[in-house]
Amino acid sequence: MSQRPFSNASSTSGGPVYDSATATTHTSTTAHHHHTSFSSSSSSSSSLVGTSSPNSPVVAPATLVSSNNNNNNNSNNSTSAAANLVSISGLGVASPGSNLSIRNTSSRPGSPSSIPPITSSSMHPSSKSSESYYADSSFGVGKAGFDSSRASHPKKHDGWLPSSSLLHTGPKRWRWWNYLAVLFLAFAAAEAVIFLLGSTRLYSLPEQIQIDSRDFRSETYQGLALDPGATYKKAIQVYHVTKEFGPASMGGLGMVVTALATAQQRARTQKVNIVLPYYTMLDKLDLGIKLKTTLSIEIKDHRQRTREVTFSVYSFKYIFPIPASEQNDLKRAITPVTVWLIGRADMYPFDRAFESKNIQEIYYSPRGLPGEWKDLYFAKAAATFIQRQNQNNDVSLFAPAASRGIGVDIVHIHGATNAFVLQYLQQAIDRGFMGEAPPALIYTLHDYMDELQYSNEIKNVEKFMDRHIHSNDDEEDLILQMENIAPYCHGHRMFTSAMGVDLADMVTFVSKTMAKDIVEGHLDFYLKELVLGSILNRASKNQFVGITNGIDFSKLNPWTMPQLRAHRLDFPTLEAASMISNDSPTLNEDGSAVSYKSSQPTIREAKAEAKFFLKSKGFLNEQDLDKPLVLFIGRFQYNKGLEFFATACQAVKDRGGRLVIMGQPNNFPLKSITNLERLYKGTVSIIADPKQQDDWGVYWRAAADFLLVPSLTESFGLVAAEGLLFGSTVISSGVGGLSEFLVDRPNPDNPEQLREDKQLEQQQQFLPHDQWQPVQSREERFNSYLFDALAPDAHSQLSVAIRDAIQYWRTIQRQPHQHEAFLVRLVSSALAMGWDRPGGPVDQYRALYEVALDNISGGEASL
Repeated sequence: MSQRPFSNASSTSGGPVYDSATATTHTSTTAHHHHTSFSSSSSSSSSLVGTSSPNSPVVAPATLVSSNNNNNNNSNNSTSAAANLVSISGLGVASPGSNLSIRNTSSRPGSPSSIPPITSSSMHPSSKSSESYYADSSFGVGKAGFDSSRASHPKKHDGWLPSSSLLHTGPKRWRWWNYLAVLFLAFAAAEAVIFLLGSTRLYSLPEQIQIDSRDFRSETYQGLALDPGATYKKAIQVYHVTKEFGPASMGGLGMVVTALATAQQRARTQKVNIVLPYYTMLDKLDLGIKLKTTLSIEIKDHRQRTREVTFSVYSFKYIFPIPASEQNDLKRAITPVTVWLIGRADMYPFDRAFESKNIQEIYYSPRGLPGEWKDLYFAKAAATFIQRQNQNNDVSLFAPAASRGIGVDIVHIHGATNAFVLQYLQQAIDRGFMGEAPPALIYTLHDYMDELQYSNEIKNVEKFMDRHIHSNDDEEDLILQMENIAPYCHGHRMFTSAMGVDLADMVTFVSKTMAKDIVEGHLDFYLKELVLGSILNRASKNQFVGITNGIDFSKLNPWTMPQLRAHRLDFPTLEAASMISNDSPTLNEDGSAVSYKSSQPTIREAKAEAKFFLKSKGFLNEQDLDKPLVLFIGRFQYNKGLEFFATACQAVKDRGGRLVIMGQPNNFPLKSITNLERLYKGTVSIIADPKQQDDWGVYWRAAADFLLVPSLTESFGLVAAEGLLFGSTVISSGVGGLSEFLVDRPNPDNPEQLREDKQLEQQQQFLPHDQWQPVQSREERFNSYLFDALAPDAHSQLSVAIRDAIQYWRTIQRQPHQHEAFLVRLVSSALAMGWDRPGGPVDQYRALYEVALDNISGGEASL
């Protein structure tokens, strides 16, 4: 095979040197500090290609060193030039007889035709005086002496560059250990970031709050004694300060305050006003809201400079249902409740206060406005407004009406979030800003769990402090104010419940039974150390009393609900109640319940029709119509006793019943509840969607045979009372306020029942003869099946309670008249808890107000 001979090109500076008399060029390579040096020497061979001889030394594969040459003369000579063979120094040279063919590579990038000349001072392979050549990347040759253009284009070698060449620098293929190393490094980096962020967060957390456990003395609970014949000189002005009312009611607080206020207004012995935040969601309702006045308060900015902040006060009239018995009596028309709305301020961030798109967002705080700031702003603004309303004590009666307020007799504060209203009002009273006849201050605790835990950062409290309360020196005044709140501060936070108890003239709790248990030491509760000392001090003066809440029948009842009447599922009138009660109980809150002809002749048939209606809508099947229906209504939180759900599901299934759990997600794991529907398919149904609850809740109430209330704590137990109103027997723990109206089924082996029955007989003996009433047996008055939720065998007790309840239900199902009488008894026991019943909550609060007014005026009125 013939081969093209080397070109006889003469040597030029910087270009290759070829020997025209020789056929082979030997090249040695010496590397110094990663730079490549080439020297050439000639041999006497006349051919480039030959056969390999056995004596030929093993040589390393050859490679081509090429470069683009910008020299046009050299390019013209490339037509006759052969490839320049370069071997790695120290490995050997290509012998004339080696089987290594040199292809014509003139068309390739960096071909020998374009290699620049290499000069040398010596042609001896070992010469150390050879001139080094440093490849220039501009020519396409890397500093290692290979073609960089080839290295960046991984192609098949086509035979001219063996893949085994040590100079091959194509991109490596990633192996599994490469990916593993990258993954490990990424994981390590993520761990480092998490560690740094976590450490920063940990060190930025406030210090732990430590509250030492204490033992308290017990006091004898005295309570409130009512005079049935008491009369009052005038209708007093009452201002309820609350976060929820009427159309802005989200939970139990709003329901209680709304029912109490409307019942008080209906009693005509009080003129009721409500002070409420101006939630923006109220603008969507047609309430006739009007601007009334503009006031200002002082708040410190971020530089501790006192700024005057202006806010507006609005109002509207809340019209509540009028009983049918009074609708035609125009002379006795009832004035609507006046609602005063504290508006947003004119300074950021208080210009964003009370923003809410719907009722679920009324406790939402927008970005930039902490919730504590919002609460303190409302408290201070509300106190300023009430102070303005009481200004008639300092203005002449002959002054123009526009310059006089309407007077304030009672300020009734609801809940720990509003306790600072008492602080600001008491400061105003002490400084003489409330006139000679300041209002009496009433504080109501609505629960003994969550409310006690409410607190504010001390630095936030300081932000809303007025100047010059105790001294004209700013620094001294701040020290004195901080000393006043010191008893309520623990760590970096201030707890407000105890402050409310200490500053009020009278303190109430929403359950008489629980108030008695708290004072006498029968009830142990979480964080009692924060408030129990203050409560006992008030109780020793008979200034802490329990007034059990009532039930509002105007909105939720089985007689007038439009949904029930539309499908002819409403209950019959309570004329049947005369069989067991001489009082013929009626709906206290809405007398229209007894003025129409009902759709169903009996409660029993109305409940059966409600089940059939749910079947027609696909919620129940044919077999469910003959099964006892157990219903749970409430939030999914731990203190509602959700730990008993699995036991209840199994017990209901064993007894052939149906259990419907209807509630809102809270702090109890939702998945553990929804799993019950899967585990007890055909027995348990979960309704957690708020819209479904709103649309179908009243039908489930009407159809339910039992209501499950396994609570660990309950201040009153409104859901249980509403269950009785809809003719559902209650299966419950009977804790807290539930014990005031739930009567357990007869159990001769229960010593507690025997003790209670004996007490009833003894109380009857001390009544005047004209007030004697026959004492009903427990068999004639029981309305529930109770179990002890705190006992070691609580789950077993619950199973027994469900077993007894369903067994009795199946028995009276075969006795329609007895069943109807039992249902009427359940409904009547609920109606006996109306707000304005004789001697009920409205009468008790009116008596309490009178005592508080006498106390602050120097009288000696007693409860």
